[in-house]
Amino acid sequence: MAETERAVDPAAMDRLLDMTGGDPAFVDELVQTYLEDGVEQLAAMHAAANDGAIESLIRPAHSLKSNSANMGAEGLAQICRELESEARSGAVARVSERVDEAAALFERVRTELVALREPQ
Repeated sequence: MAETERAVDPAAMDRLLDMTGGDPAFVDELVQTYLEDGVEQLAAMHAAANDGAIESLIRPAHSLKSNSANMGAEGLAQICRELESEARSGAVARVSERVDEAAALFERVRTELVALREPQ
């Protein structure tokens, strides 16, 4: 993903707002929960990569993939989708580098989500 591309689809916030019945406080809570959980999932992914425990990459990659897609972070969801798929097959090329890539993109997602939630 090029640095100039958005990490989050801004329309995702509108979809979340619609799904929550127009409750912006609930959307804020969902975003905060996603950000906190994302940190935990990435820590688990880093641990799996560092330990060479590829099977331990499956669950956190799956979770971060699904949650990122819900937040409109499709680029991050795609990286996690690939990591999960490869981990299920038992071999992940450049695992540490790719988990680092996911972590860097997560930081961009965090920045954009926070900006999208700030009052305009």
